[in-house]
Amino acid sequence: MAEHIPEDVILKIFERLPVKSLIRFTSLSKRWRFIILRDPHFATSQFQIASDNNKSVCFRSRLDSAFFESLNLQTPSSLRNLRCPFKQPDSMVFIHSSCRGLVFATLNGQGIARYIWNLSTGFFKKLPDPGVKKEFQVFNGFGYISATDDYKILIANSKLEEGEEANIHIFSSKSNSWKRIQDSQYSALSTTIMGTLLDEALHWLEMFDDVIVAFDLADEEFRTMPLPVVEDHYAGDYFRHLGDFGGCLCVFGQADTTAASMDMWVMREYDAGNSWTKLFNIKFSNQKPEQIYDVKPIFVMETSTVLEVQTCFESGAHLVRSYHKEEKFEEICMDRGSMIGYEESLFWLE
Repeated sequence: MAEHIPEDVILKIFERLPVKSLIRFTSLSKRWRFIILRDPHFATSQFQIASDNNKSVCFRSRLDSAFFESLNLQTPSSLRNLRCPFKQPDSMVFIHSSCRGLVFATLNGQGIARYIWNLSTGFFKKLPDPGVKKEFQVFNGFGYISATDDYKILIANSKLEEGEEANIHIFSSKSNSWKRIQDSQYSALSTTIMGTLLDEALHWLEMFDDVIVAFDLADEEFRTMPLPVVEDHYAGDYFRHLGDFGGCLCVFGQADTTAASMDMWVMREYDAGNSWTKLFNIKFSNQKPEQIYDVKPIFVMETSTVLEVQTCFESGAHLVRSYHKEEKFEEICMDRGSMIGYEESLFWLE
């Protein structure tokens, strides 16, 4: 029957399917395998059309460090095992950041090897050595510039000595090379070292000055943005994490340490300090506050936020969905390793 259906009609149907289903269809023929795995136009269309259903969370398997597990938020009852294709004996794989279904990962053994990996298709690419000294990676980020079809990775390294600036290296997929740019005065950013990608810029919280530090991927320059103006007794540790709320930058604040919840502020107009609005209070646990070690938003969606909640008395973290307007939450899964959110896609790098 399929041979009587025009190819363009089948393409329209396929664009709406999740990546997991499309991978199964690669066995239909060489033609469909090429379209699904190697056609950049199809990959882009599928990513845009199926964006509501492609949000997943990856975490390290508790049973075998060579494996990761993936959970699609549309079908949270179904876990998928992910074997790392570049894992080597006596080494550990760490996933640092994600962009358009690709993740930036490092293989830490006798040295550090850096990779871009598509968790959905299994594609991976080893990156050239940036020539970074053996220092602490204090923050990083992964983004994409649509006008030039260029993926960029930022890594910032420092010895963490007082007054020292961070060394900044940038990888460009267009040139397939790293370059060092001007050092950054920011060497101690937010507790979440992965930058939040929005408007082709990466964003972090500055830990001491209560500002947002942004890095424009095209211009390769740092700048600062204002945080919401809050009452004096909220100052200090109030602001915790950044996120992307429907294309708007958002920030989470926790004023009451006796409540297992956070405020969510949204910047209605990008880089306009007077456009900050407090929208919701996000409840994430029934645990006593002193039992909660860390909370990290993974995905911020229209009606809910998905968070990683780490308690003091458990080795694994809880994956929690908190509903914005209903002020309730539900546990999706628990006792898992470090988590990172990503969007399933068919993208790859040459």
